[in-house]
Amino acid sequence: MSSKRSRVEKSKQSESSSRTKNIFVSENAMYKHSIIYNKIVISGRCVVLADFDHLDLTPFLKTNSLDHFLTIKEQVYPDLVQYFYCKLSFIDNHIKSRVKNMDINISLKHFARIFKLSCDAVEIFYSDLHDFKYPDGESALTASRLLYDNDNLGLVRNKEVKCYILHAQVFAKIIFHDLLPKLGKYSHACGCAPLLIYCLLKGIKVNIPYFIIDFMLSDHLLIPTRNLPYRMILTHLFKHFKINLSDERAINPSVDINSTLLKGCILVLMFRLLLILHHLLSSILSLVPPL
Repeated sequence: MSSKRSRVEKSKQSESSSRTKNIFVSENAMYKHSIIYNKIVISGRCVVLADFDHLDLTPFLKTNSLDHFLTIKEQVYPDLVQYFYCKLSFIDNHIKSRVKNMDINISLKHFARIFKLSCDAVEIFYSDLHDFKYPDGESALTASRLLYDNDNLGLVRNKEVKCYILHAQVFAKIIFHDLLPKLGKYSHACGCAPLLIYCLLKGIKVNIPYFIIDFMLSDHLLIPTRNLPYRMILTHLFKHFKINLSDERAINPSVDINSTLLKGCILVLMFRLLLILHHLLSSILSLVPPL
């Protein structure tokens, strides 16, 4: 009797295991699921544009229709964000996923309309300052001048955000939180981040919807230590599809990007200026003959 019960239990376990595996279309999908469910979900931050009026940032942002997108502020639903990413695909210019038994199937242009963005622009996610196809009369030297207010071409390879001009530093913080979200140190800008800052400062239109979906589907997100981005944006998308959020675990968004951040950027610039003055004064004193 015991032996028969054991065989029945093993058979049930085998059937259960088989059903679990059948949820996924491939071993790769199962691996993706296991990685995503161990990730932290990054909310993003609402930008208080009024706090930056004296820098006149809004015209730069409006060129890329980001003035609405960056001010979105929603509660976030970490479990639904994980479900969304597990099922996410991009086929024939359509974003596809499934959340709470509801299919999400939306064209990239429709996605852009929801967030008041534009698709009619350049794609830069897989480019950087060195291989970007610049407009006529522009070059990596132009990027150096804009980011650093310096003609030194070698600075284009400098990734330290503290060396940027004030406008570029503020844009870097916004990008790190809302367009290329990450956790950890924000002291260095790598990959396409400096190029995106350059495009914002230069008024070059970027295909932000494609940029977002490229980041959502990048291998970057399969690295165990990286985190899931855009959760406030996804809440906005879930509401558009009228997905019931009332019974879901909700978390309030992170603190806003406001004048407090600006004060930090200004302090960094003042410290750099003091160091430059110190070195300059030391050089001048070294030329003065002793009495």
